[in-house]
Amino acid sequence: MCQTSKIIGNDLYAPSKSEKARSYYNDGHNAMENRNYRKAIEFYKLAITEDPGYIDAYDNLALAYRQFNMLDSAACYNLISIKKFPKGTVARRNQAIVEEKRGQTDKAIAYLKEALEIDNKDPETYYGLMREYSIQKNFTEALVNGNKAEKYYSERNDPNIGDCYLMLCIINLFLNNKDQAKHYAQLAQNKGVKLDQAILDALK
Repeated sequence: MCQTSKIIGNDLYAPSKSEKARSYYNDGHNAMENRNYRKAIEFYKLAITEDPGYIDAYDNLALAYRQFNMLDSAACYNLISIKKFPKGTVARRNQAIVEEKRGQTDKAIAYLKEALEIDNKDPETYYGLMREYSIQKNFTEALVNGNKAEKYYSERNDPNIGDCYLMLCIINLFLNNKDQAKHYAQLAQNKGVKLDQAILDALK
């Protein structure tokens, strides 16, 4: 039940007015794409130096630190992002993953619920809640949030719906809803998601 880390593009919040900051940011973005996270950290820090209000740079800097499992550094920049841009949801979702890695799923859920107060139609937030409740083995609540994630992914024609289908398949297996599990397994496969052998065996 992995959650994909997403690199944030230039236009999520507001592109920096500083051409130099945007250049450093784009260099960081390219480094992230190539999984050169150490270099990405350097570029994002340079972007922030040029424009201390560059929210996307803070968010991606936190993400880059998380790739090294440097959770304190990731949390630091997530929290700076939240303070500078209180209406942002990305830093809250990213901080939820940090808290999950720290074993603090209740805190993760709290950050995700804060994100929902800002945008209650964001499939990524519902996906995150589905994930956290699944970790807590609260599969009933996980299903509720998973169904909402599916709805909003579908409305957006979002390709990440395949991962959502896989999670819903697993949750329904835990809830002994094998017919529903098979339904979501087929939907996941239709989206190119590969099911591991343990899931295939459980669906028999």
